[in-house]
Amino acid sequence: MKKQPLYQVILNDIKNDILTGKYETDEQIPTELELAERYHVSRITSKRALAELENQGFIYRLRGKGSFVKEAVARKVSGNKTDILFIMPFPKDIGFGNYTQGIFQAIEGTPYRLVVQSHESLTQESLAEIIEHYAGIIFYPINRGADLEMLYSLYLNQMPTVILDKEYEGIEFTTVVSDNQQGGFEATNFLLRTGLKKVAFVSSQPIMEISTVRERYLGYLKALHLQKNTSKTLFEDSGHETMGNFVDDVLDQSLNEGIEGLVAENDLVAIALINQIKQRGIAIPEELSIVGFDNIQASELLEPKLTTVGQNFTEMGLLACQKLIEQIESPLPLCETIVVDVDFIERETTKKIKR
Repeated sequence: MKKQPLYQVILNDIKNDILTGKYETDEQIPTELELAERYHVSRITSKRALAELENQGFIYRLRGKGSFVKEAVARKVSGNKTDILFIMPFPKDIGFGNYTQGIFQAIEGTPYRLVVQSHESLTQESLAEIIEHYAGIIFYPINRGADLEMLYSLYLNQMPTVILDKEYEGIEFTTVVSDNQQGGFEATNFLLRTGLKKVAFVSSQPIMEISTVRERYLGYLKALHLQKNTSKTLFEDSGHETMGNFVDDVLDQSLNEGIEGLVAENDLVAIALINQIKQRGIAIPEELSIVGFDNIQASELLEPKLTTVGQNFTEMGLLACQKLIEQIESPLPLCETIVVDVDFIERETTKKIKR
């Protein structure tokens, strides 16, 4: 972990004192000179800390008199609500991205604490309790329909909320997402550059319901378009009882249609495909190439190792928490969509690019 700049240490200490009630509304905080002497720093450093506190809406400054706690901040943090809730939909043992690592980085040096709750325990009844007890929420939705009502309730109650991974039009919350379209493009473009002519996109859920999957599919279409390849195929689950049944159908159709490569919606779908392909005795990547999405831990432990698109989960968690804290502490928070870059990771389930 990087050592914090001295001005940031001062800023965090004063912010903590305000949030925990040491300083009340309109109460004066230490001056530039007093802070410089207390922390053994220059007045330039202490002045920067106070300027940042003013920019973040914690204090107001009166020329010749000093710096004072803003009323809006004191009102927002009344009741010492310093717990941030991360609603996480997938089990801890799935090997999925470490969002929490980034969140912990964001709250270091602040009074905030992280609480993680599974999506399964979230109900409309528990929502009122969450709004009462938490300072803000980082929400990772499962799908648009199931979570729309809850997110809108949070919005109507003016609950500081940041959404991870998916976008919800019509609800003004900051969203942090990966560059899913670029990832879908890079995965497809790579397969085409290895000499494949017939590449299909595989989704275990309706692409129109999930913004992340839809963006990956658009990236797939873009790559085909730029390569002037008109052989597009979408395998979209239309209600199979199990993932195994869906994968079987995908492989049957792929073999019948001469598909040479598959871009999977995510690593879990890709792994299911690989396991079934191996059972059928089909050579990977000689007969069929596979690319996943997410770079979960299992993708590298698999035999053969999965070529995939990596998301920067830590960076996403960090940015989501930083933006949430801004919402909590700002009287007029800015809502925005933040797109985080992805990385294409070449492993063993794809051929080498032809030179």
